[in-house]
Amino acid sequence: MELDYINKKIIEMLTNDARRPYREIADELEVTESTVRKRVNKLVEEKVIERFTLALNPSKSGRSVTAYVTAYPQNQREREVEELVKELPEVVEAYAMSGKCGVNMKVEVKDLQSLNAFLEKLQNESAIIGLESCIALKELKRSVM
Repeated sequence: MELDYINKKIIEMLTNDARRPYREIADELEVTESTVRKRVNKLVEEKVIERFTLALNPSKSGRSVTAYVTAYPQNQREREVEELVKELPEVVEAYAMSGKCGVNMKVEVKDLQSLNAFLEKLQNESAIIGLESCIALKELKRSVM
């Protein structure tokens, strides 16, 4: 599916506010509300838009500490670590990386004590041979796109 100017603008507007009324989008783009509705439906149908979601403010939702953690799996146990990571509620994003980069996770927790408990839990996993962690000091940019 080709993403022309109007499709890109619709995506941009919905990325900033998924609850924005189609009428407002249509008015800003100088098209009909029906056009916006049809285009959004097509974007969903073609899986360009996978889902509509919301973004929480971590500090206001009880998760004021953000850390980036890399887990290094033992040889031949990568899948085991990947499955473990998918089940951890503290992990908000995770990626299996190429090369010797391990499994990278964005972790959000209540406080440093909670982060320490999370890291200890990972250290006790036999499939993990090493961890690296960095605590985010301040957010510089957050975007869905």
